[in-house]
Amino acid sequence: MTGVEERLQEGVERILQSETFRNTPSSRRLLRYLADRSLAGDADQLKEYSVGIDAFGKPAGYDPRLDSTVRIQMGRLRQKLADYYQAEGKDDIAIVDQPRGHFRLTCEPRLAGIPTVTETAIVPAVPAAPVNPWRIATVVLAAALSGVFLLSLAVFSFRAAHPETPVRASLWSADLEELWQPFFSPRPLVLVVGNPLFLQFDNKALYRDLSIEKWDDLLKSPRLSAVNKALGSRESRPVYYYAAVGDVSAVFLLGQRLGPRQPNMSVVRSSQLGWQQMADANVLFLGPPRFFRDRSGSLPVTLEITEVPEGFRNLHPLPGEPELFKYRTPEGFFEEDGEACVLITRMPGPEGNSDVETFAANSTFGRLGAVKAFTDPAFVRTLTQKMRAGSGHLPRYFQVMLKVRYKGGVPTETSYLLHRELRRH
Repeated sequence: MTGVEERLQEGVERILQSETFRNTPSSRRLLRYLADRSLAGDADQLKEYSVGIDAFGKPAGYDPRLDSTVRIQMGRLRQKLADYYQAEGKDDIAIVDQPRGHFRLTCEPRLAGIPTVTETAIVPAVPAAPVNPWRIATVVLAAALSGVFLLSLAVFSFRAAHPETPVRASLWSADLEELWQPFFSPRPLVLVVGNPLFLQFDNKALYRDLSIEKWDDLLKSPRLSAVNKALGSRESRPVYYYAAVGDVSAVFLLGQRLGPRQPNMSVVRSSQLGWQQMADANVLFLGPPRFFRDRSGSLPVTLEITEVPEGFRNLHPLPGEPELFKYRTPEGFFEEDGEACVLITRMPGPEGNSDVETFAANSTFGRLGAVKAFTDPAFVRTLTQKMRAGSGHLPRYFQVMLKVRYKGGVPTETSYLLHRELRRH
């Protein structure tokens, strides 16, 4: 065994015995597996499929395109390594690292005064929005919806590294603490941003069908055939690069408000959210209702308000309450002035031990307004008073309907419409 291999083996054993990794069986198992493969010299030949089979016991029919377990666990491992070297391993003379895009572990001597990859914020690179030479309406729509996903990720590293200041403390209250308390548990908090399906052609043009989120459904769409014909039947592939600008702003705001009380936060795209992740972590989801429809219908709770094509259906309206809340007005796609109904739903996770909360609306500006309201001391004081009315307690699981008005894409007014307490199955 060479000196480098010995350092790697010693470093991995030290990490596995640390407090940072003590209660993370998945990260321990993955680190041990990658270390064994790196020491054996065949880590560069590993594929996501083989890691899923060998390290996580996936069945032979496992499809990495549909199951993101390996990608999620690799991200967690890199984060745990960063946590280790920022605390227990800060004096280690060698750094065990897991570079992105590879399964092979590296072990390099620590250079005094120079931070390693694992000691800096782990922020995935996001490709820039491609230049679109085609004057096609669908392509223009795609570009208009694109947002920078990277911005929301950077705030968490900053918040975790800076103590709460008096200014930020003044933005908090006892009502906010009570409302958000379930998300300050030892479990990690995952912020999920809806990232729509786009079709990218080899000339860099983008196509987006607002009614379709699944690749198989898009391939069957007659509209896609028309676009292919217009572009000369060029090669294409699905991409999930983009997030709506309002959701990026909302995630940034959540990082500001919740970061001082829950430093263990991460951001993922909705296309990469897995069931195991929902069971292991608390989840906050921002996006159109359809992005989370399949999962919310399988959680152990009976919903009182559901999504329908026109908006949100109030299943048991009280006297004076409408049966249908339309998504937004006006309904023009490019409109930045208007109002939107936003449904906030808090539910138990798939195993009943975690919490899942969704901010759902067909308007990115509506979702931003709802997040602002749910992190505003004055609004939350009024909201919690309404939610306590009658029973005197704040429901653990609930649905709240808000109306958000916005001007030029900026939320200007948010009002309470109704709420319902939810019951677990």
